This record gives sequence, structure tokens and C-alpha cells, in this order.
Amino acid sequence: MTPCADGDDGMVFRATRMDELAALAAFIGRACARAGADAGAAADLRLAAEEVFTNIMRHGYGGRPGPVTVQVQVAPGRMVLSLADAAPDFDPAGVAAPETGSALEQREPGGLGWHLVRRVMDEVKREPGPGGGNVFTLVKELPAGRQAGSDE
Repeated sequence: MTPCADGDDGMVFRATRMDELAALAAFIGRACARAGADAGAAADLRLAAEEVFTNIMRHGYGGRPGPVTVQVQVAPGRMVLSLADAAPDFDPAGVAAPETGSALEQREPGGLGWHLVRRVMDEVKREPGPGGGNVFTLVKELPAGRQAGSDE
């Protein structure tokens, strides 16, 4: 069972294996529902969290188990997801945007993950973790009228 808790720091989810991806998606769905995020924002948040988690597990840990802590914080008009790992340093700012102008059969498979994350999130940043690893922070601004942290 995957640990998931609510606390003063927001909602927290911990995983160590790729097969916990469905549990992560469910966790993000619950967090979005609590925050009052609309369907579009919730889909964007889920997509971004799944892409970053998958990259951590496949590339950061090479398919082996490794710790990932996902935290969701809600503020008026926005949701902030952070994914922390203990994997080798990786800065997605160095990942070039994929070439999307040619026909699909002429392109190399893969390479769209960070491109998609940048497209659906309002802010994406990476910082080194306090004890090593990476902390990826993803910010989604929520549409007016259904804002996280509001009393509406």
C-alpha cells in the first residue's frame, strides 16, 4: 500500500516503484477535487505528475525502485506539486524541445514528456534536493471562479 497523508504541509504521497503510477494518478485526482480544480486543470496536473514520476522511475532510477515523494500544496488560485527523488541530478531545462514539424513516422519515439509538462503547467522548475537528488516543482494556475483555497 502506498502511503498518503494530509498534513500542515499539504497532501503527501510516497512511492518507490513504477507500478504505483495508478495510485499516484488517484492521489492527484483527490487533491484536485479537494482544491476545486476544474476538469481541464485536473487533467493537466495528472498528466504532468505522471510524466515526471515516469521519468524519475525510468531514467533517474533506471527502472529500479527508488523513493519519490509527491506533495500537493493549495493556495488561492493555484496548485503546486513537488516531486522529490534521490536520483542523480537532472535538470529538464537542458532537454531540447522535440522536433514536431516532420511526419510521425520520421520522428524518433519518445522525448515528448518534458515538452508536455512545460505545455500544460504554468511554471516548471528543478532544484537540487537538500540531501541530494532533485525536487521538481510544478505550478498550475486555476481558472477564476473555481480557485483553490477560496471560500466559494
